[in-house]
This record gives sequence, structure tokens and C-alpha cells, in this order.
Amino acid sequence: MESNGPKKTIKKVGRPKKSESTSKRQINVYLPSMVMVEEWRTLALESGVSLSRWVQEHIESSLQQNGEGPRYSRRDLIDRNLVLEEENQKLHQEMAIKSKAYEALDRELQQLRTKPFLDSVYQGYRLMKQELVKTFRERKKISYDELLPVLRVNPRDMESIKAVNAQIDILLDLGIIEQDLRGWRWIS
Repeated sequence: MESNGPKKTIKKVGRPKKSESTSKRQINVYLPSMVMVEEWRTLALESGVSLSRWVQEHIESSLQQNGEGPRYSRRDLIDRNLVLEEENQKLHQEMAIKSKAYEALDRELQQLRTKPFLDSVYQGYRLMKQELVKTFRERKKISYDELLPVLRVNPRDMESIKAVNAQIDILLDLGIIEQDLRGWRWIS
């Protein structure tokens, strides 16, 4: 006797169905002979791409040669990419050289500007660091810890620090700023 219980469904195992978008993009091409099929497969394999990709590239190249649009072949894109990478590398090297030159010139300028303030017997006109006066004027109060970073002075550069201190002393003597426990205050 057979039981009338629930029926078991058997799942089919195998290749899943192609997605709808894949099947819409697919075309079939029939070549005149199997020899041509094998030649194309061999050429695609030697190029390092799939047969589908190889056919696409050759059709795009043919369309480009016929002037049917601004299409670029894979080879053209690879060549252009290599040229751009070389150009990018050269620009990076130039930028590194210019950056080092700029830093050297900036250090030299800093030394030239600080030199008059390091000489205690200097006579003549000395140009105050504009950033220093501007910082005091805009902030009204500035602490000891804030001043060097604001002026972009390296805390290890003792000559620059001495020059800044000499300029602060001049501003104190002129009565433009006043010193307190935490730093300085603009009064002028």
C-alpha cells in the first residue's frame, strides 16, 4: 500500500540559469569553419584575454579605424596609461626637487631675517617679523606655548627663537605689548 503523505520534491543540481542582463548582452556568432574558431581562440589565449574580450577589442578597433566613433582599443588605453604614468612620475620628481629648493630658500630667508636681531650691537633699520606683530594684534593675548607654532618656528632652532625673543623685547620696550604670567598681551 502506498501512503498519500506529502510528496518530496527533488532539487535539480546543475548550472544556474544565466541572468537576464547577461542573456540580453549575449550574441551568437557562427564562423565559417572550426579552423577559424581554433585560430581565434589561440590568438585570444596569446593576447591573455578571453575569446569574447578579444573579439570585442578587434571589432572596436575596426570601428575606430572606420571613423565610426571615438572608441579606444585596449592597446591604445594601455599605451596612454603608460604615458600618463611616466608623466606623473616625472611631475612627482620635479615637485620633490622644487619642494626641497623651496624649503632651503625659506630656511635661508629665515636666517637673513633673524640675523639683525641676533647682533646686539647692530645699528640701523631692522624689519620686524610681520607675522609676530599681526599675531599679537589679532589675538590680543597669546601664551608662551602658542607663539612658536603660530609663527611656524622650529622649537629646536635656537637662533630663530632668540630672534623672536629680541623682537618681543623691542615690542615690550615700545609699550606695544605687555608680559603677564601666561604670555603677552597687546595693548597698543
